[in-house]
Amino acid sequence: MRLIHVRIRLPDAPDAPESLKAAFLSHAATEDKVGHISIHPGDGGELTVGFFVSAATVYAAEAIAYTVALRALGSEPALQHGYVTSYSAALVPALFDWMLEEPEDGGRNRRRPDEVNP
Repeated sequence: MRLIHVRIRLPDAPDAPESLKAAFLSHAATEDKVGHISIHPGDGGELTVGFFVSAATVYAAEAIAYTVALRALGSEPALQHGYVTSYSAALVPALFDWMLEEPEDGGRNRRRPDEVNP
């Protein structure tokens, strides 16, 4: 699963996140393999849409997220005056990669990184 952020500029403040989530998700076809969408409204009509996409490569996931966003912008009345300003994969720092490694205890008793070496 890859997280792709699509940033959109709207002329007005965006609608409620839940209605926007449903609007974007309705434009994802089954073959797009979009598992989940998150909506993060910003100031001044900015909107960040997080697409969780199952794709073989980051490039493929970015293309899917961008295409689904364009479908929604072209079809949804609340989004029709919006436009994509950027889209990119969310990069995960090395610390988070390390935290995702399989610990011996299954991760149930893991301490926070700042507690490991006090």
